[in-house]
Amino acid sequence: MKTLFLLSQHLLLLLTLTVSSAAMANDDHAAPAKPAADAHGAPPKKEEKKDDHGAPPKKDDHGAPPKKDEHGAPAKDDHGAKDAHGAPAKDAHGAPVKEERPKRTFEGQEPLFYFDSKRRPYIEPFHKSGDEEYFICRGVIGEWYRELLAQEANMLAEKDGLDKVTGSTCAVRLVATHHGKKLPIISVELYVNSNVMRSCILGETCPQSRTAIMYVLNKTLYRSYFITDREKKIRRFYCLDNKSNILSKEECWYHFFDKAAKEKPSGHGAH
Repeated sequence: MKTLFLLSQHLLLLLTLTVSSAAMANDDHAAPAKPAADAHGAPPKKEEKKDDHGAPPKKDDHGAPPKKDEHGAPAKDDHGAKDAHGAPAKDAHGAPVKEERPKRTFEGQEPLFYFDSKRRPYIEPFHKSGDEEYFICRGVIGEWYRELLAQEANMLAEKDGLDKVTGSTCAVRLVATHHGKKLPIISVELYVNSNVMRSCILGETCPQSRTAIMYVLNKTLYRSYFITDREKKIRRFYCLDNKSNILSKEECWYHFFDKAAKEKPSGHGAH
């Protein structure tokens, strides 16, 4: 009897050890072991993600990780001017070249014209004819300046009782030049209505014109006006200064050329 009791005790102990070993094996697969602390007892650092080449990801100038687009790919930087190879363009001193923008002028809050350094608008023309190009006024000429030109044109047209313009129906015309700096001649074409505009630009004749041609002399902007009415057989020329004063009843270039000729010393009496 005693022998049977001892045998049962051994079987119970063996069963207990077997169950304990199985439980420990399950724990090894269920919870991974925590990483050991370093020599100073501090928790280990997180493993840094690397790119496709095994190198750590680059950060920006402020130490922040690179931005990504909506698909999770690194976002591209589209700011700044680029050269022909797609690299950022640089000036003679190696500094990045900033994109050219219209500058404000002393004439008012808004620029007179939205032109680049070559006196070109930032939009495409809606009509071309030989050396002439026509652009819509909106976005090319400052709103305040267009209103000023309309006021001047109406002041001059009123002298002959001609129709007025609102300034809303207009076009900016560029005429190519082939001498000097080759900068185009700028004129603002104001029309009494859309039918007249269509006839003047696309047709063979222009029933009425209210044209303001820009003329720069000694860093001062003058305006030559061409006021016509085909039906009434009226053709008028005026030259206005930058304060809307009438200087003469002829084109500005002719006015200043004639004025300079009269003021030039004749040279008679010199020995």
